[in-house]
Amino acid sequence: MAVLLLFLSLPACCQVELTGRLWKERYPGAAEMLAMGGVSAFASPDGPGAQPMQHRVWETEPAGWYRFAGSSGRTTILFTLPGHYMRPAMVTNVFTRDGDRVDSNVIPRFDAAVFDEREWDPEPALEYFQIFRATGRSVTQVGFKLADDGVDGGGPGSQDVTVSIHRAGAGPPSAWKQVGPAMPVPGVDTGGPKSYAYSACWNSGEVPTIPGQLYAVRLRPAKTVGHFQAFWRASSTKDSECYRVSAAGCARVERSLWMSVAGDNDGLLVPYNKRIHTPYRGETQFARKWSQTYVAQGRSLAGVALYTMFSGVQPGLMRQRAVVRIRKGGPAGPVVGTEKIAIGSGNYTGDASWGLLGCAYSPGEVPLEPGKTYAVEFESIENSFTLRGFVNIKGMPSDEKPGFHPYPKAPGDDYPDGAAYLDGKTEIPRDLDMQVIEYQNALPDWENAVDRRNLIADGGMDGSEMWKPFRVDPGTALERVKDENDAANSVARVIGGGPTGKAADGGYVQKIAGLSHEQTYRLSGRLRCTWAVDLAHECRIGLDATGQDTDPLAATIVWSKPTPPAAGIWTEVNMEPLRPAADAVSVWLRAKTNLTQDFVFKADTDDIRLHRVTTAIPRQ
Repeated sequence: MAVLLLFLSLPACCQVELTGRLWKERYPGAAEMLAMGGVSAFASPDGPGAQPMQHRVWETEPAGWYRFAGSSGRTTILFTLPGHYMRPAMVTNVFTRDGDRVDSNVIPRFDAAVFDEREWDPEPALEYFQIFRATGRSVTQVGFKLADDGVDGGGPGSQDVTVSIHRAGAGPPSAWKQVGPAMPVPGVDTGGPKSYAYSACWNSGEVPTIPGQLYAVRLRPAKTVGHFQAFWRASSTKDSECYRVSAAGCARVERSLWMSVAGDNDGLLVPYNKRIHTPYRGETQFARKWSQTYVAQGRSLAGVALYTMFSGVQPGLMRQRAVVRIRKGGPAGPVVGTEKIAIGSGNYTGDASWGLLGCAYSPGEVPLEPGKTYAVEFESIENSFTLRGFVNIKGMPSDEKPGFHPYPKAPGDDYPDGAAYLDGKTEIPRDLDMQVIEYQNALPDWENAVDRRNLIADGGMDGSEMWKPFRVDPGTALERVKDENDAANSVARVIGGGPTGKAADGGYVQKIAGLSHEQTYRLSGRLRCTWAVDLAHECRIGLDATGQDTDPLAATIVWSKPTPPAAGIWTEVNMEPLRPAADAVSVWLRAKTNLTQDFVFKADTDDIRLHRVTTAIPRQ
């Protein structure tokens, strides 16, 4: 997933605004983008107790647009539409400071994707086999769009379609071995103005694939007498062609269907998915608390999304929340990791609302053990304060009863390794219509994850002229010397006090150009001083988002806390990420003392590092 981050300015305040577009190129190499509208987005602050931000990605102009407004800090963002062809997309480590505006263009990942509907098969087909090359170890989503449903075109009729995955090999496609179960897609109704996309989904591992191997998506009517016509375009490679099956036989054609294939190639797993396309099927009881058990596959929870509806005499979905707890072993087991707040995202008509309750987790917030059973518990946190006073569009006042109706899975979409529970106690016969997303890996301290490349020239302080000396106090002595305790190591040193008989305030600065205001960067380094920090001595590193390198007293420099806490011992400093105002930042190394006749003052800096913060998903 590629991410574009753009910094703008807002008046100084304690809020931030996150906006952007969710889209994907229509086919490999295309300039035109397909907006992923109707997707629910959740931006969850790090830690417990904070209400997430939500937005339902726009389907109208500007299509694919989303917006969050909330507090600054570290945030994890989840984009998902369970049961549809877009695999969940996540952005981690979104660091913001008060007043930031960040514009992020998020591009979901696919094994293969063509969304071009300018041409279509001119004749009805009995089925299609679309070839693709797997990039992950499991397929979880397939999307397709038909030019004609094979029943009555733009009319009210529809037919069920079956989707399956097959390992490409010798002989005709009909002889290729099926991998995993076939999935029904009920009620496919397209043609004319009804240009709908449909999909089939699986849990991670249900459809195993070998990265780099060729497979095919088989698309066929559920009834053997059925037919249809698919959108397609000229294929770009042999590995993206399709087979067309008609009454005249099977023929390989140089075309790629309007189709997407997504799988476990991004560090995420979906062990509990919405497998059948149809949403909002059936009902459950109204209750304040619901649970669903499942078997984990990953090592850390990434997100949850529950299809649900709310009473017409309660505020709309976007004002409804539930605390999410993960319990080990079952609905009565101990809570594991961080409790988060989920918020609603979906549709509201003024007297009815339906959609998703969802939230996102940063890596490591809820550790999991693969193969173990967990219960996902949703409990409404609404109360008289949040419900009283609401009146719906029909003039009906709130009943002040917190709770919700989760939807059950569609018939045929069963989860045999878990069960749903009312109030955490009573098992019901149908599983909840929900999606659970996990991080395959949970690397420690992910909030400090950065790209490997150090953007500092001579971060080891070996004498490069890239570091420019500066003196706030003219009596400051500056040296680039060898470490007394390690002759192979060099340091940048500020000297004052006893050896010089003068106060000192100065250091070194380096401007780093060629950066992007679309990213955040973290400055780190080692500091050492002959004095512990006090009112008379300090040693710091700083980062200036404007890139200016002439004024060490500029208000634009963000300084680390004064260090070190103990004299003569190296202290590691790891600053909070910062976003450049343009295309450069400046790094400042500064130490000072106001004592002129006392114990020797020597302040050293070494191993200075500037790295781009990664917003990706943990990978081994």
